[in-house]
Amino acid sequence: MTPGALGFGPRNARVLLVAIFLIAAGEQLWFPFAPRYLQALGASIYAVAAFGVAKDLLDAVYQFPGGALTAWLGSKRSLLLFNLLAVAGYAAFALARTWWPLLLALPLVMAWQSFSLPATFSIVGSSLPKAERSTAFAWQSIVRRVPIAVAPAIGGALIAGYGVLAGSRIALAVSIVLGLSAMALQAIAYDAEDGQRLHLRDALSGATQLDPLLKRLLFSDMIVRFGQGIGEIFIVLYATTVLNAPAQTFGWLVGLAMVTSIVVYLPAARRADASSRAPWVTLTYLFFAAFPLALAATTTAAWLPVAFVLMGLREIGEPARKALIVELSREGRKSVDVGAYYFARGLAVFPASLVGGVLWHVGPRLTFLAAGIVAALGAAAFFVLVQRREQA
Repeated sequence: MTPGALGFGPRNARVLLVAIFLIAAGEQLWFPFAPRYLQALGASIYAVAAFGVAKDLLDAVYQFPGGALTAWLGSKRSLLLFNLLAVAGYAAFALARTWWPLLLALPLVMAWQSFSLPATFSIVGSSLPKAERSTAFAWQSIVRRVPIAVAPAIGGALIAGYGVLAGSRIALAVSIVLGLSAMALQAIAYDAEDGQRLHLRDALSGATQLDPLLKRLLFSDMIVRFGQGIGEIFIVLYATTVLNAPAQTFGWLVGLAMVTSIVVYLPAARRADASSRAPWVTLTYLFFAAFPLALAATTTAAWLPVAFVLMGLREIGEPARKALIVELSREGRKSVDVGAYYFARGLAVFPASLVGGVLWHVGPRLTFLAAGIVAALGAAAFFVLVQRREQA
């Protein structure tokens, strides 16, 4: 089967797919173990917490400038820049001999993850017809999740064999090589710049003038993701300390969720491309509610696989949601609109884990019960504000 038959045929889209895989594979070798690397370099638990807060905040605030820069520089130049910044961050991490340079280098490390998201949406929107976009986003999601399922185990083996410091630095070295390889591929293989570029001032102006339907999608998404954020950081604690699942079992459960996502991505995306996208977005939001509710109802580790299958099913409508965002974004300003969308969502969801922490002290199950209820409200909001209006 040819790449075109897979729904990811244009050259820019295929180059992007390979670049995403290379960079994600490199980052997943070491990024999940970054807190341990910090501690090995002498960081306190408060410094580790600051690292986590800074990561979440950067992920939110980078989205809009990433979209504006993409509109100004074009997707090829912007992705090369974001890739270069990330590789510089990996090098700074590898060379650090104490913990505080990692906090300073984190804005560089996050450049590809967060800055590049609007650019990837722009490439899919400009290089693929409407009937193939959900499938294209499904392939992107699969490529991102294969490294999540495999690379951390390799990184863990490096740490087990060489120690936290040496093992992490070997993983970082591999990440640098893969990042540079992705840069070389993008520099050589990308076609000419896509579309007319905007002056930076024009890109920044009118950022709030989103399509009304996109604003309603954003509002619903904020509610669902706030619900997700209430419980997400506490999942590992709930599984391993409340239900007493071994850490290795938890790793397998995460893998089960990733495999479930990979299995459902393409069939659901192809159905969404062939019909309406909105019902699939409603379904994915319902699974965002079902997963934490299933965790709240789980009283023994033996039932955790059921909950983690639901965790994987949360992704069933994500390609359709991303395709809907692209279609509702303005022509010539897609990267700007996507950046504004994710910037607003990130800022709205940012405090959710603090709410979860307060609820955790009251009772761990209450955290996930609240997360499920809030996500269900978001699913209802999307159905009323978007899906029902679309069907009317």
